Amino acid sequence: MTYSIVARDPDTGEMGVATQSQAFAVGNSVPFALPGHGVIATQSMAEPMYGQVGLDLLQGGFTAQEVLTALSSVDPHPGRRQVAVLGVNGDLAAYTGHQCVDAAGHLQGETCVALANMATCDRVWPAMVESFENSAGPLAQRLLTALQAGEEAGGDFRGRRSAAIMVIRATTTGRPWHDTVVDLRVDDSTDPIAALGDLLITKVRYQDVVRYFQQAIDGDPVTADRELELLRPMDPRTEPDQLMWRAVVAALAGREDDARDMLGELAGTAPQFLEAARRFGKAGLMPADVVERILPAGA
Repeated sequence: MTYSIVARDPDTGEMGVATQSQAFAVGNSVPFALPGHGVIATQSMAEPMYGQVGLDLLQGGFTAQEVLTALSSVDPHPGRRQVAVLGVNGDLAAYTGHQCVDAAGHLQGETCVALANMATCDRVWPAMVESFENSAGPLAQRLLTALQAGEEAGGDFRGRRSAAIMVIRATTTGRPWHDTVVDLRVDDSTDPIAALGDLLITKVRYQDVVRYFQQAIDGDPVTADRELELLRPMDPRTEPDQLMWRAVVAALAGREDDARDMLGELAGTAPQFLEAARRFGKAGLMPADVVERILPAGA
């Protein structure tokens, strides 16, 4: 009992699914995704078969509609299900069973399908489609905006508790950890969409810092340091581990005084990260003498 959207970005080919519900841990039961093949949302009295076996069928070459037809034919209670399927080429299909609790329905747009049951009113799913198709930016952000539009149109009439977003690539590299772009969920919150939005911002910031940290220890600290400094004005909430990584990168780039200032900030708030920096030296990830020079006195 929830509302969801499956969608594709025609420019990047990325596919995504997002969902929110009053139910606990909706991300554990509604969204399914397989890089290079498609995404599925299965809800109402959700049957996981539609998700897991549905992805297998998409991988086997079935169209979205063929997936729904095949699985509903072996489902003893298809009237209780509400399902949306999106294939890698933009093939869309959706189904709302006659036993889904009002307000229930779905709407297919050009690049998305929104569906809802136990909604406050029948404006919820059209609002999601309209929001998605009139938005721009990364797919995950557009999906989040669509969820917010569904909430503003009425949402789940019982309230809200959990939400999730998954985004996958259209082609596979053989590295599933790379082909899954976003996989975030909020299992229990009074405002799950806001919490999910915070996680999405944190994920992007975290990935950027980690990427440039790895670039620095792999031999290009000057470029990595420059890129991190360009990000700094957009990153007002630097977390302790990220500040440590920034300090290490700055030190490797030759800015030891600035690195020492950053670690000095950590000395009073999160001193355990000073020891983490020292252990980078012991592990050979950076010169041990550089680490000792940037550590605050007495650390």
